[in-house]
Amino acid sequence: MVLSPQTPQTELSNLPTLETAFPIAWYAIAASDSVRSQPLGIRRLGIDLVLWRDSDGKIVCQSRHCPHRGVDLALGKISHSDDKSCLECPYHGFQFAVDGQCIFMPCEGQGARISRLMRVKSYRVQESHGLIWLWWGDEETTTWEIPWFTELSDRPRRWADAEMVWDVHFTRAVESALIDIHHFAFAHRSIAKWSGIGTAKRLDTLDTQAIGNQIKTQGILKGEGKDGPSIRFKNEVLFPNLSVFDFGLGGIKLFVTVTPIDEDNTWINFRYYVPFGLPNLSRLIAKIAVWFELNFVQPDDYRLVKSIVPKCSGLKENQFVHADRTIVHWHRLNKHHQQKAISKKLPL
Repeated sequence: MVLSPQTPQTELSNLPTLETAFPIAWYAIAASDSVRSQPLGIRRLGIDLVLWRDSDGKIVCQSRHCPHRGVDLALGKISHSDDKSCLECPYHGFQFAVDGQCIFMPCEGQGARISRLMRVKSYRVQESHGLIWLWWGDEETTTWEIPWFTELSDRPRRWADAEMVWDVHFTRAVESALIDIHHFAFAHRSIAKWSGIGTAKRLDTLDTQAIGNQIKTQGILKGEGKDGPSIRFKNEVLFPNLSVFDFGLGGIKLFVTVTPIDEDNTWINFRYYVPFGLPNLSRLIAKIAVWFELNFVQPDDYRLVKSIVPKCSGLKENQFVHADRTIVHWHRLNKHHQQKAISKKLPL
């Protein structure tokens, strides 16, 4: 992980160790509609953040704790005046502008000299595809293009989403939520049996290609025997944190993004896209799919993933088989990131 020279020491202490440093990338950190008229406090990538909107509705992302006495700024309020916006601390009323600089200290009065050290760090964020994205890297490595899948349209009336927090390591959440397919008949035994695919346990004709940061996989989950069920699927992963699944259900697709909260917890957002002709019908089906995923599918995954040891995954921590090729590709990319960070002696 690369940081700017201005990064406060208090934030350095919150970052992951070299062995578990998170890859440089854009990370979705919250849904756009979760930030409205009040500040929102979150923790992502080992850092406490506060999100708020300026007078133009643009997202601002800053360090969550006031440099004065450390109070949570997410408990404060947003003020707008003369086309300027600021975040006001709830403890002593100190006000912080969009760039993070303190612009008013009520206890010192108007016109008081304010030290440049009285500021909160501002983070580079963008809003796109119904999500708020944070750049995890330094100025030299910045790319302003948000990674995305071209087949997913930005029409909110045709999709629905939800989010979860798992107290599992980022690497384990990636394996389960972004990639793994052949666990379904076992981890979701009741659902698989009810839907008639309970015997679809063999991953057949698996084809996986890794080009740059893209990992494309397609295959068939088959049951034994001629009359057994057969499920064709496609999965595309954009390293390190985005994935889309297509199970051949009339164009319905499942999008998943995974972001570390810290070394022990992970935020997961998933979204169903339904491309049917009537927007209201598409939205309804998407909502039902999300409700089912949240209440019946994901609890099974979470229960099992939480039991895994070791908590942090990698190429040497597992005995992978052929069906795990996509996961292996992801870990190889992750290892390449780690080696690149070590070779450049990037600060943590």
